Amino acid sequence: MESASQERLAALCLLLTLVHTFSAGRIGDLSRRWTQTQPRLAKGLHLLSEVEFIFGFWALIFLALRVPFTSLESTGSLLRSLHFSESVFVAMAMILASTRPILEAARVVIEGFAGRLPLPRLVKESRIPLLFSILFLAPLSGSLITEPAAMTVGALLIHKRVFGNVPSRRLLYSVLAALLVNVSIGGVLTAFAAPPVLVVARTWEWDTSFMMQHYGWKAICAVLLNSALTCWINRRELLTWAGMDSDKKRTNLTNPILFFINSAFLIFFVMSLASPVGLAWGIALFIPYIWLTREEQGELQPVQGLLVGFFLAGLMILTAEQDWWLSPLLQSLSGGTLFVGASLLTAITDNAALTSLAAQVEGLSSTGRYLVVAGAVTGGGLTLIANAPNPAGFAIFKHRFQKEGFQPLSLLLHALIPTLIAGGLFWIH
Repeated sequence: MESASQERLAALCLLLTLVHTFSAGRIGDLSRRWTQTQPRLAKGLHLLSEVEFIFGFWALIFLALRVPFTSLESTGSLLRSLHFSESVFVAMAMILASTRPILEAARVVIEGFAGRLPLPRLVKESRIPLLFSILFLAPLSGSLITEPAAMTVGALLIHKRVFGNVPSRRLLYSVLAALLVNVSIGGVLTAFAAPPVLVVARTWEWDTSFMMQHYGWKAICAVLLNSALTCWINRRELLTWAGMDSDKKRTNLTNPILFFINSAFLIFFVMSLASPVGLAWGIALFIPYIWLTREEQGELQPVQGLLVGFFLAGLMILTAEQDWWLSPLLQSLSGGTLFVGASLLTAITDNAALTSLAAQVEGLSSTGRYLVVAGAVTGGGLTLIANAPNPAGFAIFKHRFQKEGFQPLSLLLHALIPTLIAGGLFWIH
């Protein structure tokens, strides 16, 4: 009875979290309306409208309510059973990827690629080649530098180099949707960079060769098509803006040494994902290094990184006890329904949590394994919680939504076509 109660409580808190997330835009409207008359209430409502805060907030409520249903010791055991290394890693990856040496290196590569695209002169002088190159190259780089770093680099370059002062609602949502979908599928070229692949690769003995053969080429094609389609949909708006500023074009790095050191830190954090002690030592070394070189590192993203880490920690807590209904559901699905079901379930659970549960399902065929991972990465751009790096991209874009507030339904609608394109390619097996 106790177990059933805590399971229902976990499901109820997850449901309320999702309802709260979809209501964040209206809560933000209320906070702006009461800024002058009720400043303290407005600040509280503003905090409750922050998507990154919502999941951590409800996770704390869930833990507080869980104690009477079980015990303080049981709740403590639940927390000790969870591995929050990924939350810490994503926060550190966001900070590292936002440093000037990393961003500069990414910009040099992407602008060089954009300048060599065989396009008409009118198009070449617009922001279209740059947007296409970012949406294409940044997500695919996630298979090497990890998805959180790729998301941060892509979002920052779009924010600083592509968007005008007031991008239209369609441009904002379509670019964000394409970036989320592309990053979700762009990390599957290797077996160590995408969270939904990483959690099953060792159990199912998948290596990078297997990933390239079964997933890689499909991901490249899907990212290419989604990037081109997004640019074509927004061509009129992008053609009205000037292209890359000539005075900002550079063909080399201003500080190659810092770039290599920052890259070494990123590689170290990736290798320390399974070792909390190694991650702690890395952070202990990274903090004084960043402080000593802060003038050369540019504008970092420490607050956004910590908020995203808080979001992911909350998500882990809220989904930790959802296996009582997720696992039987996965076992009941097969073939096409497993692929579609995995894509839809990803939108409300996080694709890494979903594939982690799938790895525990006994007797899952090789085709079933392929389909559940393919579905999980395909649906990774439908919502902000569908893929771990998504909050990192949103955190960079969120100030663009200040006027009307972020609308999760609008993101879902704009992500449908890129998701269907990816799904159509991953359906081939």
